[in-house]
Amino acid sequence: MSDQQTSDMIRDSARQAKGTIAETAETVRNTAMEASGRAQEMAREAGRQATAAAQNLYGQSGVALDTVERLVVENPWGAILIAGAVGYGLACLVKQR
Repeated sequence: MSDQQTSDMIRDSARQAKGTIAETAETVRNTAMEASGRAQEMAREAGRQATAAAQNLYGQSGVALDTVERLVVENPWGAILIAGAVGYGLACLVKQR
């Protein structure tokens, strides 16, 4: 085999390698773009779900607050007794530490 043939074979191999590298780079780029798009959509969906959960929790806390307020108005002495018991229990816990 002559030097010319060897050079030609090396050039052909280099062209093929360059083509393969370009194809691989394009595949990697496309896959990364798809993954990025999926990740963005998942983040948006998580944001929507978090917003919905926060709104639901806010609504439920309002209902709970209204219920507690109604019970305190209906039975103020019972509410004072419960508040005192909770305060006493917290004081006992703090004192032990």
